[in-house]
Amino acid sequence: MNAYLLAGGYSRRFGEDKTLFPIGGKPLILNLYGKVSKYFPTYVVAKDPKKYRLLGIENVIPDAFPEIQSPLVGIYTALNHSGEEWNLILSADLPLLCDRYLELVKTFPYEDRFLGYVPVLGGKIHFTCGVYSKRLIPLLEEALKGGDLSVRQFLDRFHLWEEDFLKKQGVDRCCCFNLNRKEDLKRLKDCKGN
Repeated sequence: MNAYLLAGGYSRRFGEDKTLFPIGGKPLILNLYGKVSKYFPTYVVAKDPKKYRLLGIENVIPDAFPEIQSPLVGIYTALNHSGEEWNLILSADLPLLCDRYLELVKTFPYEDRFLGYVPVLGGKIHFTCGVYSKRLIPLLEEALKGGDLSVRQFLDRFHLWEEDFLKKQGVDRCCCFNLNRKEDLKRLKDCKGN
């Protein structure tokens, strides 16, 4: 299994590039890359690969469709790049991604009847914290051609890791918390306090 950090967003709501925002003295994406790469070969999918190479990240691949703003493009790019059947797809703004979740992803017995496994935490489905099969590629291509850029359209093809299941695995409810706005930094502190 490979892991891909999706860094193709514009961070408009955050007001600056959140992947470069310092968390614990280092850019958020470096913290995340360091953590995830302990478990999987890890790549960054980006509209501007040079920016991340300058940080010392060598495994950076360009978005297949840089003109389209959607996680669907990042997932499509990652799955096309990977030589592995199952791939962990993460947004690049996950400051609290936990080891227990990464251990679960690494050891879970994936079934071919599903095209993805997606966590539900805090009552929210976290599509950019999920595991996807390369068999999803033809459906992604069709969606991109048709202009339907929502990952949610494939929900009936995914298995949801419900919150109770994740809790039993030791996965914290804030594990897939992502930074969207500066106000989320307060929530980040609240989550860290739990």
